[in-house]
Amino acid sequence: MSAVQPTDPSHLPLPPGPSLAESYRLLKMSPPEALLKLAKDYGDVVRWRTPLNTIYCLNHPEHVRQVLTQSYPRYTKDTIDYRVVGRTLGRGLVTNEGADWAKQRRLMQPVFANRSIDKFDVVINEMTTQLSEAWARRRPDETVWLDREMSRVTFQVVSRTLFGTAIDDAADEMVEILEIVNQHPLKLTSLMTLIPWLPVPSNRRFARIKARLDAMVDGLVEQRRASGDSSRNDILDRLLAARDQDTGEGMDREQMRDELITLLLAGHETSATALVWTYHLLGQHPEVEARLVEELRSELGGRAATSADLPRLPYLKMVVQEAMRLYPPVWGIARRSNEEAEFGGYRVPAGSYISISMYALQRHPEYWPDPDRFDPERFDPKRNEQRHSYCYIPFSAGPRACIGAGMAMLEIQLVLAQLLQRFVVRPVPGFAVIPQAVVTFKTRAGMPVTITPR
Repeated sequence: MSAVQPTDPSHLPLPPGPSLAESYRLLKMSPPEALLKLAKDYGDVVRWRTPLNTIYCLNHPEHVRQVLTQSYPRYTKDTIDYRVVGRTLGRGLVTNEGADWAKQRRLMQPVFANRSIDKFDVVINEMTTQLSEAWARRRPDETVWLDREMSRVTFQVVSRTLFGTAIDDAADEMVEILEIVNQHPLKLTSLMTLIPWLPVPSNRRFARIKARLDAMVDGLVEQRRASGDSSRNDILDRLLAARDQDTGEGMDREQMRDELITLLLAGHETSATALVWTYHLLGQHPEVEARLVEELRSELGGRAATSADLPRLPYLKMVVQEAMRLYPPVWGIARRSNEEAEFGGYRVPAGSYISISMYALQRHPEYWPDPDRFDPERFDPKRNEQRHSYCYIPFSAGPRACIGAGMAMLEIQLVLAQLLQRFVVRPVPGFAVIPQAVVTFKTRAGMPVTITPR
């Protein structure tokens, strides 16, 4: 299918889609499952009319490339989802737009270069070792909530890499705050935050916790500025030192706060979610786990991996990639079209709400045979070369791809490499693990497991 836009697509038909009755039934499903069903029933371009708006759902890699890369300036984040998320993240990289976003991306890109983040393997391993020692003290029959454990260790990693040890005293409170703000973008209580002057309890609560979060982050930044200590070489030091190549200016107070809150929330939630789903899939496929553990033991001999070890652990990366294919931590993204466009012979009007679901795209049967099956061999490097580069985008793609993707992959692999060598993690029998699409793709009621030494 061509991604080239015709000069005038106005003569083209609108995409097919469900009836109003079908649309109502779809609203009762989780959004990722609804978008997957739409793709199965109607194809790669679907028009879905909902009570809030009409959504144009794209599920072909060429259409995704067109929106995220080839014509990305024509598609903005001016959607209700990002406006709600922006109430928490401000104008950080996730929500910012236009020239301000481009300037900020240039400023921050060197901070997240591979040569910079690889050095954080020491922090990742230190925090994972602390978790490992805590697990070793647990009884074999004790129930452990894996989702909480992974969220705790990934927050410790991101907070230490951002702020060093200065955040330790505030870590528990900050985790609680971030958990509160990580809610479904289209919940009624979330929508109320777009009308901050509305005197409802949810608005008062949100204003209170957001003010506390802002104060905590501002305080940590001011403490570092006042100390004059730039020797820690954490991300805060690097952001404080970053200067725009054209103007020589750094970030002002508000921009610094917004970027740090964005990194705190996105940096621990996505990694924790990926770890939980990877463990879930390994628990269902002991043959995959056995092969992975053998690779780790053969190459590492029981020690923690470093960033330099990862090229010698190809199966570890393949397992993580396949887990994120089936359960992408960020399950979907939205855009608003500035101009009328054509996708696969259909017209999408200017001003339309466009949805791209990683959950559906990464189960597209044309690119993923038997798409619901967990098979890390899909990511053998030789097979990757034959696959469309836009049918797998767990960190989005194009100029607005996640700036922290390299850091996330480093963290997920190092945490698994250390814990899998020491412990067997098994699900509690009879507990139904149900996905829940909030800002990230979490588990609705958590994930209880038992942990025993390997």
